[in-house]
Amino acid sequence: MSDRKPPRTTLQKLLSRFHFGVTLFAVALSGLAIMLAGVAALRGYADRNIELAAQLGAYGVEPALVFRDPRAAREGIEPLTHIPGIAQLRILDDRGAPLTEWVSPQPDPAPLLTRIFFPEPFALPVRRNGSRIGTIEISGDSSTLLDYVRIGLLAGLICLIVTGLGTVALARRFEYELVKPLGEIASVAHDVRLHRRFDKRVQSLGIAELDRLGGDINALLDELQGWQGHMESEHAMLAHRASHDMLTAMPNRAAFDEQLAARIEGAATRRSRLALLFIDVDNFKAANDGFGHAAGDAVLVALAARIRAVLRRADFAARIGGDEFAVIAEPVDARADAEELALRICNAVAEPVALTDGEDYRPAVSVGVAIYPDDGGDGTALLTVADSDMYAHKLSNRN
Repeated sequence: MSDRKPPRTTLQKLLSRFHFGVTLFAVALSGLAIMLAGVAALRGYADRNIELAAQLGAYGVEPALVFRDPRAAREGIEPLTHIPGIAQLRILDDRGAPLTEWVSPQPDPAPLLTRIFFPEPFALPVRRNGSRIGTIEISGDSSTLLDYVRIGLLAGLICLIVTGLGTVALARRFEYELVKPLGEIASVAHDVRLHRRFDKRVQSLGIAELDRLGGDINALLDELQGWQGHMESEHAMLAHRASHDMLTAMPNRAAFDEQLAARIEGAATRRSRLALLFIDVDNFKAANDGFGHAAGDAVLVALAARIRAVLRRADFAARIGGDEFAVIAEPVDARADAEELALRICNAVAEPVALTDGEDYRPAVSVGVAIYPDDGGDGTALLTVADSDMYAHKLSNRN
């Protein structure tokens, strides 16, 4: 079995189908009402026309019925034979016997209309001095009605077309006034969902219910934007904590390893040199034991500040261990540049550090230097060389 879902319709198509159905029903109902009203009017007109013709004929055949003269009767109804819409004339005496009869030589153009409007002949008694002396019967046909029906149908069709077009235009206007605001709301929701545009807002739509909906959406977006800002701040703080030492605020070992790998890759691309300096505080354990851990922390904070003060803007410094620091300096032209930087660091940190109890502590550091690519092509090799050089420096200071 297929898992394909049927295509979804749009709100505009749904409203279009609904309005088309309503329009079709309204037009059909209007057309039916107009047709029934027209049929009733035509039926009344036809009956009145036949009645007037019968009254006219009654005056003409009255003498013929008195004398039972068929010839006079034909002469009496002769004017009626020129009236359109009369198909048959019959003159009956007082006993119901035919005195004369006339049938139109013209064929009936629409027998169906004749059966509808003239199902039976119209009979009018002819009286003289209050006594019934005979009857005149008239059968109508559709010859006079056909033109009226055509005009009525044409007028009705025009009315229906105008009504239909007006209804469709109003329906389209309604769809536009409703679908456009809903499209604005959908556009905002789309941007928020796909692009996290929590700064988007639904503008005033001019429809009370949709404005209330837009206001609720805007309030929700305000909350989401606040949460997003809070989460970004939390994320930035956590990212900073993950990559920085809490005591000295310097980058930590993880940040240092990432930075060293990136800078080695950049130096390889540019075919330039960089220097790695490995810094270890001399006899820091003795200072920690002698003055306390708070004093040791103060010394580390001071050393971190002094190391950063010596470096250039492009250099990078990190605390990679308890009393160990590392510096990436680039670019450097020769080993002498790195050794000069190491000397400046040693001189900078040698200044006394004032402790909280009023005493001074004079720190000292040992610095090892490694040059890329002279001493190694990756971070591990450079750290090994710099660490060995630092220990050599430490031993020489002891001697």
